Amino acid sequence: MDQVLEFFKKLFDTSDWPPRWHCGRWTEFHGWMYIISDLLIWSAYFAIPLLIIKYISKRKDVHFHKIYFLFAAFILACGSTHFLDAVTFWFPVYRLNALVRLITGVISWITVFSLIKMLPSAFSLKSAKQLEEEAEQRKKVEEELRMKNNQLNEAQQIARLGNWEWNLPGNTIVCSPGLLNIYGLTSAMESMSYENFLQFIHSDERQQVDNYVKDAIAQKKYTEHFHRIVLDDGKVKVIHTKAEVILNEQNEVIKMIGTGQDVTEQKRAEQELLSKSLELEAVNVELQKFAYIASHDLQEPLRKIITFTSLLEKEYKDFVTEKGGVYLDKIISSSMRMQKLIDDILSISMLKASEINFIKTDLNLVVRQVLSDMEVAITSTGTKVQVGQMPVIEASTSQMEQLFQNLISNAIKFRNGDPEVTINTEIITGSLLTVEQLKYFQHKYAELTVPGNPNIEEFCKIYIKDNGIGFEEQYLDKLFVIFQRLHSKTAYEGTGIGLAICKHIVDNHHGLISAKSKIGEGSTFIIILPLLQRNYGQLQ
Repeated sequence: MDQVLEFFKKLFDTSDWPPRWHCGRWTEFHGWMYIISDLLIWSAYFAIPLLIIKYISKRKDVHFHKIYFLFAAFILACGSTHFLDAVTFWFPVYRLNALVRLITGVISWITVFSLIKMLPSAFSLKSAKQLEEEAEQRKKVEEELRMKNNQLNEAQQIARLGNWEWNLPGNTIVCSPGLLNIYGLTSAMESMSYENFLQFIHSDERQQVDNYVKDAIAQKKYTEHFHRIVLDDGKVKVIHTKAEVILNEQNEVIKMIGTGQDVTEQKRAEQELLSKSLELEAVNVELQKFAYIASHDLQEPLRKIITFTSLLEKEYKDFVTEKGGVYLDKIISSSMRMQKLIDDILSISMLKASEINFIKTDLNLVVRQVLSDMEVAITSTGTKVQVGQMPVIEASTSQMEQLFQNLISNAIKFRNGDPEVTINTEIITGSLLTVEQLKYFQHKYAELTVPGNPNIEEFCKIYIKDNGIGFEEQYLDKLFVIFQRLHSKTAYEGTGIGLAICKHIVDNHHGLISAKSKIGEGSTFIIILPLLQRNYGQLQ
């Protein structure tokens, strides 16, 4: 302990040692090289801490500040030992030199321990190369994001669509460029309050829109709706608005994000289409009335022509020449064909889907009734009819009877030898429809709910096969068109309306009718009907 006290008492005492110049045999060159080297090291060690401290003071984002200061202290202490080594050539302050070296050693080990503690965090930091790669990647991502934003803005412009975001706590609505364009605003109005935004709503609908928003906040669910806006130039547009409500952890509404689409042209087109549809429906009603009345009024004079021509042929056949008899036969034949044509026109004019009463209809009973009604024709032609088990569907019983009667009559009319007719059915789901059939149903009934899923909706598929003369399938498109005939009226009787009636009936039942055939090998008519008509509503 006495030595310690003596050490600090004589800390700056130089009397116990001679200057280093007098210790050993120093030459001028050797001594000054030693002194200058220590001073150079000391000056460098003194400058480095100053640079480190200046760097730290300028950069606020530098990690591990403590290590930088420890390094500065360590380097400064090391430099001090070299300075004291140079001083001892004249002033042998070996005690002070020893104290400074002890301080240097302590600072050195504090730095070592701090480095050991800091190394895991330091190793977790990315290298300069990694940071450069990450910066480059971020540039690419930002460029891609910028391009996608441009594409999104272009798409919104094309779709006349824009998006908005309402921050409720700050009462700030931020609009996209697309929405600003719809409202006729500039980028200066990119942000506005809800009250300002509400002023664009048509005065007749402003309160209603405000109620929608208040309900969305209360119920935490936004109801999409249509409303009108009035631009600064007085132009009125129709907007379709959709939105989602964003909640915080306390289940409170803090934000709404949504879209607004300009559907003015669409609504105008819908209104025009509705107007045209109503006009067309009125015209169709008048045409149906005209066809019915005209056909009905033609019946009476036509019946008189047939009656009196028949009486003329019967009572005065002995007074009529052979050539005159031929003329009378042609008159009677043409009159009867005209009567059949009028009957068919009456039938097709009365097939109106809006008046159909769909009920549970057993197709077994329908076919049985048709075969009973056609017993004379079937027996006289020797027709064989085979019928498989058939389902119950929702349909118009009378129209189903007419459908089967027309198709069986068609098979008998275009027979090739002894007629044979086979009727079979199967129940299928939409997944078993062909691509063409599925496209037909999805296109024609685009607003279906359950039938929109083809794997859920069930259909009745009916096959009516005959062994008749057949036809070339290239003429399939003409087969179901009114007054279209694939054969001359001299070869086969008929008006060309029968299959058109069949298609009309199938359309009324929201179904599809087609056929397959080969010349001389008969035909197969294929009918696909939904089991449940209530899924379809009105015909599209």
